Amino acid sequence: MGIVTEQSDAGDAGHIGLVLAAYGRGALVDTGDSAVHCLIKGRRLRVVCGDVVEILRGAGGDCTIGGIGSRHNLLERIDARGRPEPVAANVDRLAIVIAPQPEPDWYLIDRYWAAARMSDIPALLVVNKADLGLANLQPVLHEYRSLALPCHETSAATSAGISELRAALDSGATLLVGQSGVGKSSLVNALVPQADAQTAALTRDAEGRHTTTTARRYRLDARAAIVDAPGVRDFAPPARFRRSAEYGFVEIHALAANCRFNDCRHLEEPGCAVCAAVAAGRIDARRHESYRRLLRLYERLATH
Repeated sequence: MGIVTEQSDAGDAGHIGLVLAAYGRGALVDTGDSAVHCLIKGRRLRVVCGDVVEILRGAGGDCTIGGIGSRHNLLERIDARGRPEPVAANVDRLAIVIAPQPEPDWYLIDRYWAAARMSDIPALLVVNKADLGLANLQPVLHEYRSLALPCHETSAATSAGISELRAALDSGATLLVGQSGVGKSSLVNALVPQADAQTAALTRDAEGRHTTTTARRYRLDARAAIVDAPGVRDFAPPARFRRSAEYGFVEIHALAANCRFNDCRHLEEPGCAVCAAVAAGRIDARRHESYRRLLRLYERLATH
């Protein structure tokens, strides 16, 4: 395993650990025998949940992270300054969690799915709080299912669908993402009772409170883990390549090769197969608008 390190003349190298949570210049690391708090050595290392790291043990027993193993993927978001900000590393599955309350932000959901596609991470949709009723959500859920996005209906409150969801997360590391208040931490507690993840009720206007402040990894069993990511009100994945926005939307990417022009942006260009499919109802107009918003965001950032 390649390790990116900071130079050090102190400590005992050779210990490898897995980052359970990172916070500022420190991290909670699973060494296999226990979880230890470590400082992050130097400013060059940017450690996130899911990283495999080298642990340096000092003479006084303190632990320092001196290096990071190579990542097979990294989920990132665009920060307030338009720069990539890491969320979690070495993710095997992205579970996008929604609920009837707070009301789903479908554009946010589209962006999470686009981020998964850009990073080649399988995605699924978890519809939590099913006990509150899902009738109003079914038309959009039908659209996602038609695009082959797996959907699981659950209720952390009643345990409905929890065993089926657990079976779907039977291997690898699954990252739970979504709006604040949709019940990600409640799902963690339902799946891993010993986790005791902090939860909070919705505010009076049905907006979620931020109870998770940093991504935290929990072990399901010897083969599987889940990572509870902080709830968000906004998210956009960084553009990884020139046509990231197009690739992020499976139905748009599938038709792009049929456009008249190779550099078609799928907005209003003549001979655009995507726009023709939207006009004919073969591509959902809301999904197309979601694509347009992400594309324009990338174009604005490219000019700055």
